Amino acid sequence: MLFVVGLVFTVVPGGLWAMTVRTHRVGWAVGAVLAACAVGKFLVQNDLVAVERGRDDLVGLALLIPVPVIVAGWSLERWTAGPRKVAPLQDRSQAAIAGLIGYTLVAAVVTGLVYHDGGKDNLPSSALVLPLPVGLVSQERGPACDADADRCGVGFRVTSSTGLTVQQIEQRVREHLERSHGWHLDSSGRDCRPSGWVLDRSQTCVRVTVVPGSRQVAVDLLNDSTGGNPTGP
Repeated sequence: MLFVVGLVFTVVPGGLWAMTVRTHRVGWAVGAVLAACAVGKFLVQNDLVAVERGRDDLVGLALLIPVPVIVAGWSLERWTAGPRKVAPLQDRSQAAIAGLIGYTLVAAVVTGLVYHDGGKDNLPSSALVLPLPVGLVSQERGPACDADADRCGVGFRVTSSTGLTVQQIEQRVREHLERSHGWHLDSSGRDCRPSGWVLDRSQTCVRVTVVPGSRQVAVDLLNDSTGGNPTGP
């Protein structure tokens, strides 16, 4: 159902524009912008493109941008081609205007609900850790969330396929996270940074620890959207 709703929001703006377009130059320009918004929204919303920060913000932006783009297109066509000649009741633009108003209202409500919820998908992205360097093997644990999905985490158990000691594994993991993913781990192997903008505002923390009594290193990620300062993932 959510996929169908997302697909409707993806194709409706293009359909509304197609109902009213009158000139090739403006028509293709506006159509290209609407298509870019539709494709971007579809890819990000369905996790076909990895986005480390601001996923819900990008989806919300792609949801709302078509409204001013279509209005601007109507204005440009009126400026370049003049007012429409047909009677209002015979003009499909009346239906398109009504459809755009309805689309705007629904999109605004959806965006507002997502903002109120702090984002629906609070799971940290494994792209903040993976892929690991050659010679290290990871096994994912989780994901797991609290009852309100305000705090969600995912973990990895990292081992070596080349016979490294656990201290060497830990050092390689730390170097990988800092060099490849921009983390700045402290002496305890922990770092936190913002992971959202407006709609998916949250804080993501990573922690690297040696699993006692084993040759494994634990890498834990936690997203926290409560606005607090979590003590650890």
